[in-house]
Amino acid sequence: MTTNRLRQLLQFLKTIETFKKIERKVWYGDIERAETDVEHTWHLAMFLMVFDRELPKKASRLKMLKMVLIHDLVEVYSGDTFAFDKEAKKDQKQRESEAAKKLFSQLPPDMDREFTKLFNEYEKGETKEAQIVRSFDKIQPILQNILSHGRSWKDHGISHKDVDDYKRHLMQHDATILKVYETLLEEALKKELFSK
Repeated sequence: MTTNRLRQLLQFLKTIETFKKIERKVWYGDIERAETDVEHTWHLAMFLMVFDRELPKKASRLKMLKMVLIHDLVEVYSGDTFAFDKEAKKDQKQRESEAAKKLFSQLPPDMDREFTKLFNEYEKGETKEAQIVRSFDKIQPILQNILSHGRSWKDHGISHKDVDDYKRHLMQHDATILKVYETLLEEALKKELFSK
């Protein structure tokens, strides 16, 4: 490894340290604060690990884990966009694309290409790996809302229909994932955690 490569790698790690501070609109379970991007990413990785034996064998576990780790990294520059903020969603793709270029270009060229490719694959959602990660990325906040007694949904006026309209289509590719989604949604309904 050259000195320049080492410097680039270390600088990148310093830059993404701010990822730990980015707050989401979803509340932490039993603590009076918002969940951070890092906590969301860790929990998402745990979804992959816990459901590993239930997922299609052909889906690369390493690729999915890498995708989980980088899927929200661009928020270091673009910030978190709340899923139900229609105004902020309008330019989210553009903001995140620009943030990805700015962030990943700090890496050596080979890693810039790898991170960019994984990020774009996740965004497109066409491969089995991307579909699985995207599904769990949308399921995790449902579990988080159950743990926080629906606080985020209630604070922002989010109904069951809002959640289901936004997320269900991303679950259709896999029976197990759909079952996880429906089980959690049913729990949230029974506990009356939605607004309206």
